[in-house]
Amino acid sequence: TRIAHLLKMGVDAFNILALTFTNKAAAEMKERIEKILGNNEARNLYIGTFHSVFARIMRAEAHKIGYPNSFTIYDSDDSKSVLKTIINENNLDDKLYKPQYVLGRISAAKNNLMGPVEYMQDHFIQQEDARSGRPLMGQLYGQYAARCFKNGAMDFDDLLFKMYELLVKHPDVMAKYQHKFRYILIDEYQDTNIAQYQIIKLLGAVHENICVVGDDAQSIYSFRGATIENILKFQKDYEGAKVVKLEQNYRSTQNILNVANKVIGLNKNQIPKNLWTDNGEGEKLSLVRTLTDNDEGRFVADAIAEQKLRNHYYNKDFAILYRTNAQSRSFEESLRRHNIPYRIFGGLSFYQRKEIKDFIAYLRVVNNPQDEEAV
Repeated sequence: TRIAHLLKMGVDAFNILALTFTNKAAAEMKERIEKILGNNEARNLYIGTFHSVFARIMRAEAHKIGYPNSFTIYDSDDSKSVLKTIINENNLDDKLYKPQYVLGRISAAKNNLMGPVEYMQDHFIQQEDARSGRPLMGQLYGQYAARCFKNGAMDFDDLLFKMYELLVKHPDVMAKYQHKFRYILIDEYQDTNIAQYQIIKLLGAVHENICVVGDDAQSIYSFRGATIENILKFQKDYEGAKVVKLEQNYRSTQNILNVANKVIGLNKNQIPKNLWTDNGEGEKLSLVRTLTDNDEGRFVADAIAEQKLRNHYYNKDFAILYRTNAQSRSFEESLRRHNIPYRIFGGLSFYQRKEIKDFIAYLRVVNNPQDEEAV
């Protein structure tokens, strides 16, 4: 890894900042480095998720912006509980101003480095809230921020938002960490949001030794605030940046990659790339168009049943990928009709969702009033 190379070149572990998006990736990175350095030296490394590393820094510096260094970190349940109290105090309809919805709006604002004042001054946002029938959203944001501050608490988004505030309002703190982090490494850079991008620009402004790993073609988290422009303009942000393209694919056949290259090639803004493999051509891909979701589900289930019968495949040899969990229903119904067992990964089966189970229970009672289990 690049970190191992830096350490072998004599770089002090204290001067390296490595940021990832998952705790698992951070743990794996730490484990590899510990084998090289030993546990004691590895402790000097700032390796972790954006939130965990910035929380570590804020534990030492939070008093500079009025928070105790022992501040509480609110999880989403804590935040929703605070918002529910505030919504009730304002005598607002919590079915219209749902805590989950309000928290989502506040989260999006913070990830765009927008505080309550900026939120209420943004004409577009105010129009958007008015059209949705929630004109007091900015007021709730302000009260929520004030309540968190009073409670000496930050939510997860504050760990980014307040980190940026700390650096901007306190040049001495910014200079301290700019000189400390001589080498900055970031994984999955295409998934960074505006707040993360701006913080990295500030921290890396002195040495500009920034190494990022990412793929604009794998940017799938825009709904969580990820901004693909961050990776697309990296070379403009850091003149002389060297781009290393890892275009060899070890998992797919060339026919799959040809289709991927064709689809990705239609992106208006991208970093050009051409994926290739030594795995051979493989089978050709088929494109099937159906009129309805149910037709699609039936086609897929029929195809699986036919392949099992004709080529002696097992259920474990098949996988169905869909874009959203809401699309699982048609596949599940068709698989059930064929008596093909299946497992849902990363979500619940359509028929295991609470609202669906409740509805089916109602139907069972209507059909059989003596069904005590349904009641």
